Amino acid sequence: MRITKCLLIIMKTYFGGEKLGTVEYRVRPHADIELGFAREELDYYVTLPSAGVTEETGVILTIPGFGGLADSVYQSEKLNPYLAEKYKCIVVSMNYFGIYRSMETRLDNQFIGNMERIYGVPATYWDDISLDSDFYMKVGELLERKGITALDHRCQALMITAREEYQSFGFLPALDCLTVLGEVLRKYPLANKKKIIAYGSSYGGYIAMLCGKFAPDTFSVIIDNSGFSRSEMKYIAGRELLESDFAVTVNVKNKSFTLPLAYNNPWTIMDETSPHYFGDSHKQIRNLLLREHRVKSNTRYYIFHCEEDQIASVADKDKVATLLNMFNPISYKRVGKQDIDGVLFKTYAHAMNASLRKLFDHVAEQDGEYGLVKESIHNEFTMNKTNSYNCGNKNYVFNFNDDYTMNVTITDNIKTDYNLIGSFEMMPQLLDICDSIDEALNYVVVKVSNDEYRDVFGVMLDIIEAFTAINLQINAFSGFLSKNDLFPNSEKLKNGLLKVIEHFNNENWPLFNSQLTEQVVPSFLMWKNEMHTVFSPYLTH
Repeated sequence: MRITKCLLIIMKTYFGGEKLGTVEYRVRPHADIELGFAREELDYYVTLPSAGVTEETGVILTIPGFGGLADSVYQSEKLNPYLAEKYKCIVVSMNYFGIYRSMETRLDNQFIGNMERIYGVPATYWDDISLDSDFYMKVGELLERKGITALDHRCQALMITAREEYQSFGFLPALDCLTVLGEVLRKYPLANKKKIIAYGSSYGGYIAMLCGKFAPDTFSVIIDNSGFSRSEMKYIAGRELLESDFAVTVNVKNKSFTLPLAYNNPWTIMDETSPHYFGDSHKQIRNLLLREHRVKSNTRYYIFHCEEDQIASVADKDKVATLLNMFNPISYKRVGKQDIDGVLFKTYAHAMNASLRKLFDHVAEQDGEYGLVKESIHNEFTMNKTNSYNCGNKNYVFNFNDDYTMNVTITDNIKTDYNLIGSFEMMPQLLDICDSIDEALNYVVVKVSNDEYRDVFGVMLDIIEAFTAINLQINAFSGFLSKNDLFPNSEKLKNGLLKVIEHFNNENWPLFNSQLTEQVVPSFLMWKNEMHTVFSPYLTH
């Protein structure tokens, strides 16, 4: 049963003298199908253009990143009204799952025990703390007395995610975006289904990109400013990795001290028997780099990423852009120091402190001939589409319905003789891809011999993508193959390729040349020959 309740809260905002309404709604969210946590109703906010909703009125999802909220002053009074009025769109923001990353701290037994074991601090030291600020000062004073500037990463106190939620890292937030989009399309049947845009910065950009992955025929345009490209494990299991999700700096006696902190996530990457184990299937559904999860579509991607981003990998984004270029129209801008103009891009760091209004204007100008519109009115909902994503031992199945609802399920991937036959039928294709890698390597060797290094980087990335795609497919049926040396040969080649990329990034051309000719090429030939040997019996029957 659908539960949608308008709270009839009209937040008055003004733009160009016209009064615009931002209405808050609540909707039952999609179930947490990975960990089974109970979910509260999801609040979302709709800003309408003053002209009302007509057949020309599009829909824009504005997706906040870490630290943002859908009902913040910036979203509700600046960004959303601006976009609604200028582009004649329904603009929607939501407080998706895990958005409430509070500053409340919790001192659990792990923190207290490690502080005593590492620093000799008795448990009673924390008894008189009543405020978070008390905690920060007590840790700062302790570090000052001991003459150290940062707390050991084994001593991470917990930060609390509100609404009894956790860090799903993209998956549930993307489901929330698609759920709310369906609600909005149902509420406003006149809305232009050719003009649906997802727009986010940082983590919000990553969520927008996941929406495009899960619903490739729904969006006309997706805008990603500096989003992630895959699961960032420090936000998921930072305590186990001894990496901080968040850090606080405190000042004691004019000295700065750093306190690493972790959010209260249930995930583990160490206990494979736990129902909360974050395994390969969880990583793959969140990964934007998997070729087999892509289909051709008319969604146009506009991606911006700082060349010196220390939070979200620009190297990963390079690979995403290369992959998307095979399936979608794409514009990818690597923002360099020369692009920092103080107006559109203000800082040479993660997300560039970009003006989100001006960035949208910039994209609208780039998209001029299309007008932010796609050719077809149809989308996943209207076509009752089912999109399935093979994620190793699990399948994630997205069922969209023409009543604008969506249901996502996870099924086990059980190997059967039928699946095995399908795998054998795929072997010639894998060998064809292997031959393409061979041609690409020959091209690289020729270019390098002429010192034309800049011409080979994109080709090397293509080689790595193709190599990864082959291995993912082989892993799916490796248990049925006769004893072989595919895995050790594959690992040797993978390590060689990674070294080559490292030398390229460092512009260490002598090492690049020697690694390429003495390690990568021979390793590739051994791997290719082994693949032919292993596949041969299945191809002759």
